[in-house]
Amino acid sequence: MEARQRRHRSRSKRRGRFRGLYQVLSVLAVTAAIAVACVVFFRVNVIEVTGNARYTAQEVVEASGIAIGDNLAALPQGEIASRIRTRLPYVESVAIHRLLPDGVRLVVKERVAAASVAGADGNRYLVSATGRLLELDPGEGAMTLTGLTALNPAVGGTLTVAEEEAPRLEYVQSLLSALEEREMLGKCTALDCTQELTFTLTYQIYQVKLPATADYTDELRLLRGALESGELPQGVAGTFDLTVEAGKAFFRPSAS
Repeated sequence: MEARQRRHRSRSKRRGRFRGLYQVLSVLAVTAAIAVACVVFFRVNVIEVTGNARYTAQEVVEASGIAIGDNLAALPQGEIASRIRTRLPYVESVAIHRLLPDGVRLVVKERVAAASVAGADGNRYLVSATGRLLELDPGEGAMTLTGLTALNPAVGGTLTVAEEEAPRLEYVQSLLSALEEREMLGKCTALDCTQELTFTLTYQIYQVKLPATADYTDELRLLRGALESGELPQGVAGTFDLTVEAGKAFFRPSAS
């Protein structure tokens, strides 16, 4: 009797061990099947591009390095986005979405040319509000920036300036970003930052004097409020001075 019980316990232990082994093998088999399916079936056949305006869809796809037939599951998203941003300077960011079973969508956000800056090499360059050099200035009317000079300029690189101009650059970028955010860049034709304490912005028919160090969110709110107040003489050029008193924009018509 006792011998039969021992044999029964022994068989139960072996079945338990085999059951655990079967479970492990089953998990491995399922994992292998999924891996094989990803390699064999999930291949890129469709590549979509949205959000692009400056570049064609074909240019974005070529810059991405993605090719028809690539393994959809193994696409290196960070590397792909980096390649596109490096090769296409106007691209600020790229979101990459897998469209199962065989598609990829590249959602592009492009930069805006905020101003034209002189380079130490004698050329002028279009620059974004964040300081990315986008391309040689084709002379199509971008806002002219004076008071800063790009050192060792290279398209796709970052705007760098001489040490004495560096503090000014920080506030210029802040102003350009604020103008871009409020969709006011298109009405600006020049920004003079040669003075140590004052920036002079040409906005439509007006000259706008701004502190060289300021929160430009508030400054532009004041300017827009004055422009939309309905109190300005129609068609009369002049100067808005926001450097006299905090929280106020003083307007002086140009001498006729």
